[in-house]
Amino acid sequence: MTSSNPSLIHYHVADGIADIILDNPPANVINPQMTTEYFEALDRAEADPEVRVIILSGKGKGLSGGVDLKLLDTYGPTDMKAFLGRFYVEMMDKVRALSKPIMASVHGYAMEGACTLAFATDMIIASEEAKFGYPGVPNLAAPPGMHVWFLQRLIGRMKAAELIYTGESISATEAERLGLITRVVKAEDLTSESRKLALKIAAMSPVGLKAARELIYRMENMDFATVPGTALDALSLAFASEDSQEARRAFVEKRKPVWTGK
Repeated sequence: MTSSNPSLIHYHVADGIADIILDNPPANVINPQMTTEYFEALDRAEADPEVRVIILSGKGKGLSGGVDLKLLDTYGPTDMKAFLGRFYVEMMDKVRALSKPIMASVHGYAMEGACTLAFATDMIIASEEAKFGYPGVPNLAAPPGMHVWFLQRLIGRMKAAELIYTGESISATEAERLGLITRVVKAEDLTSESRKLALKIAAMSPVGLKAARELIYRMENMDFATVPGTALDALSLAFASEDSQEARRAFVEKRKPVWTGK
């Protein structure tokens, strides 16, 4: 159920792109209302056949300063676990279940829970002045949740341990070098470059995008012995679709394909 408080998220659709924009000044901190509104925005985008790609971003000085620590300070252990279970567990399940690509467009700061939002997406484009940080140990005397997994998978255990233990933030340039994010662009170009990539992806077949995204996450932790058969099944199923047949015809005829989404 949507809160009667002012909306903390803006949602709009244009050119096949659904923009989900965090707006909880001054730091876009994450709380139960924002979490609920984010879930509702994801559901809207997933249900809308006009939406091909989703972009997550933030207003103000950054994507988000993370979970509202002042709010958490009012919670007992049960309430905190319930909220974090919704933000971490349910959010990851909902994002992973999307049939459409989702990317994060990050400027300014992305701290702790904001990194959870960003790294749950498929791709991250960041402006050159963006910073990423996981200050769970210094700020909460606790591990930084999902980032213990994300960081180890993306950059290896030893570098991950340094970032986790110290809580120090890293620049977008360093994050790109480590393989944490997709691309770094000039601050003034962030919006245009994010939309350029989103439009390029939105021009692809919805069937192809859905199948590719599903396979990426299915294969993420798959034992290699099961990879060839899984890939064969996915390709065989995709090749039977109308969009795949149209893609092959368009390639031979040297024209742009016309997708039906079937």
